[in-house]
Amino acid sequence: MVRRRDLGGLIAAVGVILALAGPARATYECDAAVNRTSVPQGGEIMLTVSTRGDMGWSADFDLPAIPGVRTYAGGTNQSMSMVNGRTETSVSRTYFLRVETDADFTIPAVTIHAGGATCSTEPIAITVTQAAAGANALPPAQTGNRTARPDPEPAAGAGGAAGQPGDDIFVTLTADHDKAWVGQQVVVTFSYWRRVQPWNNPSYTPPRTEGFWREDLGEKNARRVVRGRAYNVTEIRYAVFPTRAGALTIEPAELSFPAGVFDRFFQSQRSRTGPRVLRTEPLTITVQELPRPAPDGYSGLVATSLDLVSVVDRDTVPRGEAIGLQVRLTADGFLKGFSELPVPVPVGARLHDAGENYRTAIDRDRLVGHIAVEKVIVPDLEGALEVPAVALTWFDAADGRYRTSHTEPWRVTVLPSDRPRPSEDESGFLRSEIARLGEDLAFIHQVPRSLSRQSGTWTGGRLWWGLLLLPVALLGGFRLLLARWAAARRDPAGRRRRGALAAALARLAPEAAPSPDDVARAICGYVADCHDRPLASVGPEQVQAHCRALDDAAAARRLTGILAACDAARFGGAGGTASVDLARDAAEVLRRVDRARGQVGGAMPRLAILLLALLLAGLAGPAGAGDDRPGADPARLLAEGNQAYTEGRLDDAAALYLEAREAGVNDPVLHFNLGNTYARRGELGRAVASYLRAERLAPRDRDVAANLQWVRRHIRDLELNEGSLPLFIAQFVALVQAFTLDQWGLLTVVLAWLVAGLVAWGWYRDGFGERHRRLLLAGAGVLVVVVAITTARWYDEQGRDEAVVVADEVAVRSGPSRDFSTLFEVHDGLTLNIVGRREGWVRVGMGGDWEGWVPAESVEPVRLELSPQGR
Repeated sequence: MVRRRDLGGLIAAVGVILALAGPARATYECDAAVNRTSVPQGGEIMLTVSTRGDMGWSADFDLPAIPGVRTYAGGTNQSMSMVNGRTETSVSRTYFLRVETDADFTIPAVTIHAGGATCSTEPIAITVTQAAAGANALPPAQTGNRTARPDPEPAAGAGGAAGQPGDDIFVTLTADHDKAWVGQQVVVTFSYWRRVQPWNNPSYTPPRTEGFWREDLGEKNARRVVRGRAYNVTEIRYAVFPTRAGALTIEPAELSFPAGVFDRFFQSQRSRTGPRVLRTEPLTITVQELPRPAPDGYSGLVATSLDLVSVVDRDTVPRGEAIGLQVRLTADGFLKGFSELPVPVPVGARLHDAGENYRTAIDRDRLVGHIAVEKVIVPDLEGALEVPAVALTWFDAADGRYRTSHTEPWRVTVLPSDRPRPSEDESGFLRSEIARLGEDLAFIHQVPRSLSRQSGTWTGGRLWWGLLLLPVALLGGFRLLLARWAAARRDPAGRRRRGALAAALARLAPEAAPSPDDVARAICGYVADCHDRPLASVGPEQVQAHCRALDDAAAARRLTGILAACDAARFGGAGGTASVDLARDAAEVLRRVDRARGQVGGAMPRLAILLLALLLAGLAGPAGAGDDRPGADPARLLAEGNQAYTEGRLDDAAALYLEAREAGVNDPVLHFNLGNTYARRGELGRAVASYLRAERLAPRDRDVAANLQWVRRHIRDLELNEGSLPLFIAQFVALVQAFTLDQWGLLTVVLAWLVAGLVAWGWYRDGFGERHRRLLLAGAGVLVVVVAITTARWYDEQGRDEAVVVADEVAVRSGPSRDFSTLFEVHDGLTLNIVGRREGWVRVGMGGDWEGWVPAESVEPVRLELSPQGR
């Protein structure tokens, strides 16, 4: 049993506990936003009021009445999430405001009551403009959320309409800001509202955002109520960052439906159908330039929220041991092009890089970037080590002013240690690295023993193509020769015909002491061998016919006469001297007849050989010619230019280098020294062009690469190049770029001859062995890879017109005239591609949508033959 006194005490304790555990006051935040701050009379404004925090499940919204404005409640969207054991509720309510007044007005603060607490939004000023002609100015009906009858809509297939709230399907494109600063994040939202589900999914075309950096924020689905109708809503969000000041236009987004589906989904009470293409209205964002002058040390970051913190991993450390320092930056600005955080070096310690990490996340429907920089601090002195604060100057787009954020300084106690001090260490392991006090251009190069005068690249020229295709032609000829050999081995008549003259001359040789009968048999045997006939079937008539077929009547008469003399000598008993004379005459005539026969049968092969020789002579003629020009000695000009550069006479040095280039010199030393001169004079664009020419001729020259990188770090614009490549791909690209185009072209020709030789050897041996086949396949594979590399290098240097901006600032316009609008601006030193030319203007591109027209004199092509200052 519980005694009454104990029961009273228990009740009192429970009361105290309940009193202490009473409902805590809710904590939450709220805000209000409109889809536009300027509206014509009779138009509508969508007001969205949002609240989030620890406020329970329900919230009451109180929007005061606005004179001259009709207010209609829209949908309400609620969500709940639990983070680290805490419950957070988000509630948003939409209002549609129909503007009937012609005077500017202010949307008053909206009061939200939830969880026993109250929150009020900021008032929003609205500018009212004159209503457009023909606009429907009828106010909404007095009952519920119904509106006045809309104007007639276009028939199906008209395209271009976005629809409106109340339709079965409509689309919208909105931005959270219609005014922004350069570099400020603007969230653009495309919304697809539907009360019915189409049979087929529509095709979505995102809006073009020229003049902005754009990042995707993903897709969201929700269900909302507008004007008393429930819609399924799909939202596609983008974070865009304006890159220049002015009125920038975000072009419309489109939603295309398959033909036929609108017969079902856009029917109304009057059997009307909507367009097959829903297109939103374009958005215009007014972008302001950042206030000038910017403070010293401005980082270039524009954000509305920024958090900068630093952490050390220990507060006590023995001298000489490492301390880990991490600096974390979180901001809703564009951090992809952000430079390194300025981490100062502590006094009495050494600072080393340990790593850097960049990532992005989506927080409250906005893009947030995170940068974490890790450093290693090695203290050299005992006592208190002060780790200084990290300062970052940035522009606060919400307040419209520059601000400087600081991390907290840290104090670390450094204890005594038996580690050697840097000054006492003799092994070199603890010695400090050499400090680079400054950075400058690599010095000019000395004049080489011989200057290159090659007017252009050899690869791709006529001689290169001739040498590359010649092994193919030789293979074809060799194949025909092998075929003829094989045919000859299979043709006894052919062998007899080719040996006809040799057999006859053997019978007529003086050492054989031919008789008249031998002379006659030699003549008749020659003709019999030529026609593959028996010797007994050939007489004087057949010998005459053979000679006349060769159009040699004189030979026919002489051979007939010799045969008659042989018969007379044989039957008349002529002496040996007559037989020798007859044999000599017969041999002479047979040689002439055989030459005539060879000319008739072998004219075409000899003509083909002659034509091939003439072709090779024509290919080799202009290719190897130098570009010698009259004038001063180029080597002396280059030496005098080097002397002028060393003495600081940059104008004289540039003039001498250009004179040497006009004299026909196309040497990497000349281009490198000229690039140094331009860089010293502040002409960064011309310096980049000269370094690129030197890099093409000497890709393995470290000074060229270092100076080109140095100049590009000092130009204003960011190069639109590819991101970092995987390790093995980067190594392969480095190997490809380590050799010139002509070196790759020469390797292609050598491999082509090697593969052709392997094929010819296999044909000659009438078969390919296992090792021979493997070697041939390996050679062919390497040849294919080298041909692909050579083709890519040729396109990069010869097929693509690379150029560099040489003016301080150039407006890139939408057409080849100053009357066209400016798309964006580029500055001195930026590398781009020329994709077209027209009447003193060139069309340039940097990839993607970054294309436009600039004056031709504002850019300098890298290829000298295209440059106005080239040869």
